[in-house]
Amino acid sequence: MKTLFRSKLFYFTLILATISISFTQTGIYRKIANSQRLINQVYSQIFSTYVDQLDPEVFTRSSINSITENLDPYTSFLVEDQQYSIELLTDGKYGGVGIQLGYRNKEMTVISPMSGSPAQKAGITSGDIIKKIDDSEVKDMTFNDAAAKIRGKKGTKVKLTVKRFGENENIDFILTRSSIDVKDISYSGLISPTTGYIKLNRFSRFASRDFQKELVSLSKNDIGQLIIDLRDNTGGLLSAAVNILDMVTDKDLPLVSTKGRTKESNRSFYSKRNPIISNDVRIVVLINQGSASASEIVAGAIQDLDRGIVIGEKSFGKGLVQTAYEIDKKRTIKITTARYFIPSGRFIQKRDYIDSKFLMNKADEDSLFNTMNGRTVYGNGGITPDSIVIDKKMEMISTQFWRNGYFYSFAQENKFLYDSFSDVQKDKELFNKFNKYLDKRKKAALPGQKELNDLEKNIMSIDSTDTNARKALNTLSDFFYKNLDEQTNKESEQMYKLLLLEFAGLFNGPEGRIEQSFENDSVLKTALNIVENKNLFTTTISNDQITNN
Repeated sequence: MKTLFRSKLFYFTLILATISISFTQTGIYRKIANSQRLINQVYSQIFSTYVDQLDPEVFTRSSINSITENLDPYTSFLVEDQQYSIELLTDGKYGGVGIQLGYRNKEMTVISPMSGSPAQKAGITSGDIIKKIDDSEVKDMTFNDAAAKIRGKKGTKVKLTVKRFGENENIDFILTRSSIDVKDISYSGLISPTTGYIKLNRFSRFASRDFQKELVSLSKNDIGQLIIDLRDNTGGLLSAAVNILDMVTDKDLPLVSTKGRTKESNRSFYSKRNPIISNDVRIVVLINQGSASASEIVAGAIQDLDRGIVIGEKSFGKGLVQTAYEIDKKRTIKITTARYFIPSGRFIQKRDYIDSKFLMNKADEDSLFNTMNGRTVYGNGGITPDSIVIDKKMEMISTQFWRNGYFYSFAQENKFLYDSFSDVQKDKELFNKFNKYLDKRKKAALPGQKELNDLEKNIMSIDSTDTNARKALNTLSDFFYKNLDEQTNKESEQMYKLLLLEFAGLFNGPEGRIEQSFENDSVLKTALNIVENKNLFTTTISNDQITNN
């Protein structure tokens, strides 16, 4: 056992350190030896007598997976094609379709498609539930096996079948994998004369370096406000989170602590240097349901220390520490070794997991905590923002057009008509051109419209001469077409904005796309309104009541 785990350690999701396993119970080694002997005996017996010849590697992998599945969702055994997480945090790229995945209600769910990825271009959206991968049921796979099946060599194809809220039938997407080059920071700059903005996508080993570079650059503009956007940031290294917090908080303040069974897993982290920006610079952190792990540490610490305020939606709720042990060059075991607690003492792991799965030394946590200045904040289930703002979701018809890739394909086909994005904005006929483009495409449908079509077929198969039935069906059909037109007209403004978003990306790249998205970002607008108003900011940060906007 000791030889098995004597290897280089990679820490991802939260922590870089060395963990040694030590046991205080005098009889534990004997129990381990007896258990190991039992496993070996069963293993040998199966291989020597089972009716069919077994593949030792496949069987062993399956056995290890069965062990990890009885622990927590984040403890897992990784083989060569599954170690992309480590490569991603060290190299910054992988082969795949560009989606961030997690569990929602025990189902594999799209947390967020990455900007410009094959998944986003095809119309996969946050909240989509992955049901099948290449016609194989996801429910029959481990999370890691499913994620590995989605990833693959650049240029190869993968079919994803998803279930979307509000849709009666599953939706198939055939995606071509590409090299997903992931940047820690997708955008940094001034979004007003005195307000800096940094959008951080993940916490790799390069994140704090890049964040410092951008923060220093912004500080040269004598900024009075800073917005840190952690929406859809699923986390990464604890060291990166600690280093970033160190740049914006006073020296010697508590940032985060970890607690586990071993001495090495019980650690406390404090700020070690004077901040890069003055305490006079007001800070807002943006989060949503896709903000997890290290993102929650940064947002929660800034909230707990009253260094700034948090705006958006309640975060994901992942408060567990994983350590990855490299067994050999092809295999790694990732084990949950500790919990983390932010400065107020909050443990923000979702309670539904704690209640349904066991963790060592499980304990009841209080739900109410106080910040450094005495504000009330909430534990369990994620970080609750100081100002809750739900961003406007894509509407019904727009979603269907987005899913079908109409906005993106139209922009691609018509880009040649314009010399710049400003020319696109000046084109008063743009939306009319898009409507003509839609005439040749599959139409959208309202809820119930497909069922009506099926009903019509069934009724006509029984008696196609029944005039009363035909009249009733025509009435219902007219109802749907009328309301479809009304709904489409209602969404015309949103469709136009989605068109501009795609053209902005084509002409000005990912940064141009982000800049264009600012115009329709209600969360960001709320953040700007609060952070640029000193009195409003002070009122918000001193109020112990969660506000809703």
